[in-house]
Amino acid sequence: MPQQPQNAVGPAPYQQWPQSAQPAVAEPDWNAMATRHENESRKRKRLWIGAAAVAAVLVGGVVAAGVWINGHGDKGDRGGGGPTASASPTGIPTERALAVISDADTDRLPVDAATLFPDQTRTVDGKVWTRMVTGATAPCSKATTGGLGLALGDDTCRSLVRATYVNGDSAVTVGVAVFDNKAGADRAFGRHAGLIQGLSGTGVNTFCVTDKSGCTETHAAIGRFGYFTVAGSLKQVPDQSDQVATAAATSLADRTKQVLLGRAEHAG
Repeated sequence: MPQQPQNAVGPAPYQQWPQSAQPAVAEPDWNAMATRHENESRKRKRLWIGAAAVAAVLVGGVVAAGVWINGHGDKGDRGGGGPTASASPTGIPTERALAVISDADTDRLPVDAATLFPDQTRTVDGKVWTRMVTGATAPCSKATTGGLGLALGDDTCRSLVRATYVNGDSAVTVGVAVFDNKAGADRAFGRHAGLIQGLSGTGVNTFCVTDKSGCTETHAAIGRFGYFTVAGSLKQVPDQSDQVATAAATSLADRTKQVLLGRAEHAG
């Protein structure tokens, strides 16, 4: 019987993939990428450093400007600190004003009540204080109590000039002790004790004449002057302070300091 022909079965012929159709996968350049990343990091760091430096300069400039604008170095009534370039109330540099009012040879203005207390009225916290009576006393001890006269020294304190300001039943006497030079004023305040007496007169009852009266006081020195306040009630309530007068005394003392510094404006 004739055999049926059989299909030959064998491996399929090898087909090569066309070169142009193969996907191209490029190998990354890791070294280049690392270098680029490092350069970018350095650039960002330099930018941050530069920005921080600019900010520091700007802030420093603002702070310096603030100190220059707002700096106040007036220590004339404390006896300490170095020279200052701040201005006195008249616009004269404070160190110059202090030099002028520290000696009678350079401070030649009158030392009377009209010059030292030029304000007929002063308004403090909405309350009007009226100057009612003025006077000058020599020796200085006659217008003091509680040991202040001994501290001032009648041989060095030339006069104690006072003015009393009144609001209702409240009164404040402001006093200026006059010395020949700053050394005399400083010695007196180095041993300060007691207080000035309240100055009474027409329309002003006796008040604050002893250190047991319940009155409050302030004291300071500037140049060749000492300046004081004593505050109390015209009702003479024993051992009871007058809060209205006490509150006004500080403002009246500050005004006296301004007047004393302002004397330098009229120095020859």
